[in-house]
Amino acid sequence: MRTVILCGMPEEKAVLAKALPGILILSGTDKLNLPTLVPADCTMIVSAGLCGGLAPGLGIGAIVLAMRLLDQAGKVDVPDPAWVMNVARACATAGITAAQGAYYSSGILDQADTAPQRAVMFKSTGARAIDDESRYVAALAAQRQISFGVLRSVSDDWTETLPLAATGAIMNKDGSANIDYLLASLAKQPGQIPQLLKIAADFKTSLDTLGAAAAACRADFGDFLPQLAA
Repeated sequence: MRTVILCGMPEEKAVLAKALPGILILSGTDKLNLPTLVPADCTMIVSAGLCGGLAPGLGIGAIVLAMRLLDQAGKVDVPDPAWVMNVARACATAGITAAQGAYYSSGILDQADTAPQRAVMFKSTGARAIDDESRYVAALAAQRQISFGVLRSVSDDWTETLPLAATGAIMNKDGSANIDYLLASLAKQPGQIPQLLKIAADFKTSLDTLGAAAAACRADFGDFLPQLAA
């Protein structure tokens, strides 16, 4: 199995590269050009990184595996069930609980930035978490008729309403933080600072659990890994 990973941010890419040395990891706006960037011999594409929590009780740093991938039009794609099972087992062996269930990704930004939005989405779809990249992974998998999977860590949970500085134009094209936008937002609303400090701490927690989960299921990511290629 030859695997490619798609994530969103440079920080996610760094954590995944450390946990899964040798695997091709794409990020940022690469999601818009997957047919060109993903090698023809890829047999598995994985959406890995951070996500927003929708399900009550799913806390910061919780690992989520998608069993069904939904979008705003009600389309359903099904990740490779054997891969999901193997990753869940590997995580459990390492003492990491991986929540499994419906998952949402439409490629549309800012659909679940507030606690009320998250509650409505959970009620209407049953999806446990949301991200912006998995929809692109599923689309390529369908186009090429290959397997896909979703492995994510919750960075903001179902109770959270993100401050203005953490939404909208906060992301550059490569997935990094737009510092100019952040500073301008803080200048207008300095009261956001305490919540942003919490978001930063939660971000680190979620990256830590992402790295631990990816390392635990390293053998399930295929022969891009030098130590598995022999």
